[in-house]
Amino acid sequence: YLLRFSAAPDDSVPPTVLRNPRWVRPFEVFGRLMGVPGTREADPSIVRALVAPLMFGFMFGDVVQGLVVAALGFMLRKRMPALRLLIPGGLVAVAFGFAFGSVFAREDLIAPLWLHPLSDPLTVLGAALGFGVVVILVGLLLNALQFHWRGELGRWLATDAGLLVAYAGLVGSFLFPPLLWALPAGIAWILLGSAATAHGDRLGALGHAAGETVERLLQLGVNTVSFVRVGAFALAHAGLSTAVVGIADAAGAAYWPVLLIGNAAIIALEGLVVGIQTTRLILFEFFI
Repeated sequence: YLLRFSAAPDDSVPPTVLRNPRWVRPFEVFGRLMGVPGTREADPSIVRALVAPLMFGFMFGDVVQGLVVAALGFMLRKRMPALRLLIPGGLVAVAFGFAFGSVFAREDLIAPLWLHPLSDPLTVLGAALGFGVVVILVGLLLNALQFHWRGELGRWLATDAGLLVAYAGLVGSFLFPPLLWALPAGIAWILLGSAATAHGDRLGALGHAAGETVERLLQLGVNTVSFVRVGAFALAHAGLSTAVVGIADAAGAAYWPVLLIGNAAIIALEGLVVGIQTTRLILFEFFI
C-alpha cells in the first residue's frame, strides 16, 4: 500500500483534543454538549469548574446534605463518570451550609457565617444577580480573547467592545447611577464602529448593527435576570428544610425517622432540580 498525505485545504479546521488538569476534566462534559472548541476558540472548562460548583452549592447549602451528595458522587464516580461533578458540588454545598447555618435541614445548631436565607431573601437574590453579572462578563471577555486568536481583535475593538461597555454601564448603574451614560455611549460605539469597518453599504451595515445590538442587549439583560433563579432555589431549599423540620417536630416520638426521610427527600428532589438548573445556566446563559 502507498499512503500519500496531501496538504490540508486552507479552509479546513483541524481536530482538537482538550488537555485540562484532572480536577477540570469532569466539567468538559458541558462543552462537549455544545461541540469541542476549535483551535482558535476558548475552552472555558476551568471557568465552568469554578462556576458550576458555586451555583450548585449556593442553591443546595447544607453541611450534612452536601457531605452526602459529595460521598454519593465519590462512590458512583466509576460507574457513572458524570456523577463526579457531585463531588465538588457537594463540598461547596458544605461551605454554603456553614455560611447559611444549615445542618441536616436545621438552622438552630450552628450560627450562620453569613445569614439565614429566609431571614434576608433580598440579599440572597441580589448576591445571585451579582454573581450572574460576573459570569456573563467573563463570557464576554472570553469572546474578546477568541477574536484575538483569530487575528480580528481590531474588529472586536471597533464593534463588540461597545457591547461590553453598554452592558457594564447598564448593570453598573444600579450601584452608581451615572454609569448609565455608558449604555448610549456603548451603543453609539457599536453603530459607528460597524459602519466604519463595513465594506460597501455602510448605511445597511449601520441598520443591521442597530437591530443586532438591540437583540443582544435584550438577550444579555434576560440572561442576567435569569441568574436570580440561583437565589430563588436557595430560598426554596431553605423553605423546604424548614418545612421538614416542622413536620418532624410535630411527629413527636417519630422525630428522627421523619427528619431522616425528609432529608433524603430533599437530597433526591433538590439535588436533581439544582443539577438541572446549574446545567441550564451554563448552556443557555454563559455559552450564549
